[in-house]
Amino acid sequence: MAMSDAEIIRLAGIQVNPGDDGDTLDLREYAPPEPPENGQQLPAINEHGAVFWRGDDTEIAEALIAHWLGPHAVATAGEVWQWQPVKRGWVRIPTEALVCWLSTIAGAPVWGGLNRNQEPVLKPLVLSNARIRGAVAIAYARLHHDEDEGDFWTVDSLRKSGIVQFRDRAVVVDQIAGGRLKYTVRTPSPDLKVRASSVLPSSFRGIPDDLSNLGRDAPAFWSACWEWWGHHGEDEARARTVAVLEFLGASLLGMAPMMARALMLYGPGGTGKSTLIEVLTRWCQARSICSVTPQEMGLNRFATAQLDGATLNVVDDLPAEPIKDAGAWKSSITGGRMGVERKGQDGYTIYPRAGHIYAGNRLPVAVRANSGFWRRWLVVEYDRVFAGTTQDRDVLGAIEADMPAIISHAVRAFLDTGGRGGRGFTEPACHRVLMGQWETVSDSVAAFRDDCLQRVSEDIRPTQWPSRTEIFRAYRDWCEIVGRRPTSASEFYSRLAAYGFDVSITRGRRVLPVVLDASELS
Repeated sequence: MAMSDAEIIRLAGIQVNPGDDGDTLDLREYAPPEPPENGQQLPAINEHGAVFWRGDDTEIAEALIAHWLGPHAVATAGEVWQWQPVKRGWVRIPTEALVCWLSTIAGAPVWGGLNRNQEPVLKPLVLSNARIRGAVAIAYARLHHDEDEGDFWTVDSLRKSGIVQFRDRAVVVDQIAGGRLKYTVRTPSPDLKVRASSVLPSSFRGIPDDLSNLGRDAPAFWSACWEWWGHHGEDEARARTVAVLEFLGASLLGMAPMMARALMLYGPGGTGKSTLIEVLTRWCQARSICSVTPQEMGLNRFATAQLDGATLNVVDDLPAEPIKDAGAWKSSITGGRMGVERKGQDGYTIYPRAGHIYAGNRLPVAVRANSGFWRRWLVVEYDRVFAGTTQDRDVLGAIEADMPAIISHAVRAFLDTGGRGGRGFTEPACHRVLMGQWETVSDSVAAFRDDCLQRVSEDIRPTQWPSRTEIFRAYRDWCEIVGRRPTSASEFYSRLAAYGFDVSITRGRRVLPVVLDASELS
């Protein structure tokens, strides 16, 4: 039977939530000190009641660490973090809070030695804003984890491990071999380095052996999935459901970069996209969710900082504007090293772990997108409209009771993929169809190929093939006519080669094995 937070705190020191390995958590060992309300409550350093020997910035910083932050505190990337057992995770302490804490000790007695009569001299501690901030800076330096030694938050560029922490247990997943994932259940502790904002507000219910009982364990969720996609047949409905669960499991564990896919829910309004997004986000805390569009990542240097510590990046209505620079977006999907910056602070480096969910009724155009861009998507279609019909109903209330089971099955679904070297995400049939359409619509070279080019027949000799320069000029003219943005010549030739139109050299001319349909250029 799961215990409440109050019961666990009350029973601190007794065996609490044992893991499979028999580990126990003594919360008293990790509890921060009770902060004093003022300087008079700080422990005296001598028999005369003095609280500080010198009262300088260094001594004030030491008091801040000892009496407010405690032994389980670190500083990294310009922020101070403290382990808080009630929240089962690391909590960011704002600089303003540190300043407020220290301001309460103004007037505390500072040792001034003995006077001529051998009487103790105690001076009141005089603080200014500059002194307080100086002490905070010293405390930060004492707690700092240098980036050269590895960021305090687990840096796993190969994405071989992940963790999802519930209120009472933590599930740790490791990639033990190519295509094989193993999970262990542990008790919460500071060593797991889980931010409090990422702790799930529910108890651990175990991991099922397979997904065969999804309909029994989460009946409302499975019923909603059947209503959304059942008209495509049982196999397709199940494939879309499993794809969503695999993505959710990877995001929960912080291993979404291992799969390197963004989930796109595509379809007209009133089809249930927002309902699924609510299902995928309701289980987690608000601070673990951010909202950054792919368009922003390439243009706004502060936008990517929102990904730091985020579990999910959710965009309810993806703008239709072109994605002009997909480089930063691809790094966020693959978990690559990213330089981020917050306003008024120095920049720092993160390895984002968030899963990306987008929804929209139009697929945005991608400018200069390559094959790496198209591989990063997983599209699930919504094509059954419920809004305004007799079948339009609120399913969230019923699904909410299924949340623990949905989470457990999501972790199982991800484990079944095998992770790196495994089979990868399940791709429903709608994904393959829509990706082909999206690439053609978004890629001006592909659209030009379909509209204006045909492969030459065998009876046409290479000397009669058009030069690649002629084809590029025709492409630019076509872009101007249809209002598309052309790529560079080198990119154009590279794309044609990827489509099987390789350049040949005949009598000093670089020619292409195509026939140009000029009717589309008039």
